[in-house]
Amino acid sequence: MLTVITGPMFAGKTSTLIAFIEAHRIADNHVLAFKPRRDDRYSDGHYVTHDGQKLPVKSISKLDDVFIDVFFNSPGTDVVCFDEAQFFNPDELLNLVDILLQHEYSVIVAGLSQDSFGKPFGAMPQLMATADRVIPLSAVCVKCKAIGAATRTYRKCDSKEQVVVGGADIYEPRCFGCWNQKD
Repeated sequence: MLTVITGPMFAGKTSTLIAFIEAHRIADNHVLAFKPRRDDRYSDGHYVTHDGQKLPVKSISKLDDVFIDVFFNSPGTDVVCFDEAQFFNPDELLNLVDILLQHEYSVIVAGLSQDSFGKPFGAMPQLMATADRVIPLSAVCVKCKAIGAATRTYRKCDSKEQVVVGGADIYEPRCFGCWNQKD
């Protein structure tokens, strides 16, 4: 089963992923959790929410490490999780998820489906299209304060790069109208 958790920055994607992991552990499922090494905002070896909740995970530079861990180093694995999935190579992630699903692992992926320009981000749109379950999250718009209306991530700096790793210093959640104002 493939579950995809998505939404803008500050919508609670990592918190939701951690809750799923904790539920699987309560159910005695063996969980392996990964994040891209490039996401070094809060901790190299943890999922960390913006409010400071932590869960130990493995930071990786390449998805081959996941394959080796799942199929050779961790027999008995039931669930494989990825946070910040938009940062992984899209083709490699889609291929790995397909292999994991074919081998009957449960896979949970969290990430941004759109970048701050409103464009598809990494493998997330394809993963959402093929998921058994998609959990769309939203946030409070920081401009108009509409609860649950923020579905976009607004970048406060002028960089034209698709990937700029950062937190509240660089990004904020906005509803479409406020995101579209670009101010």
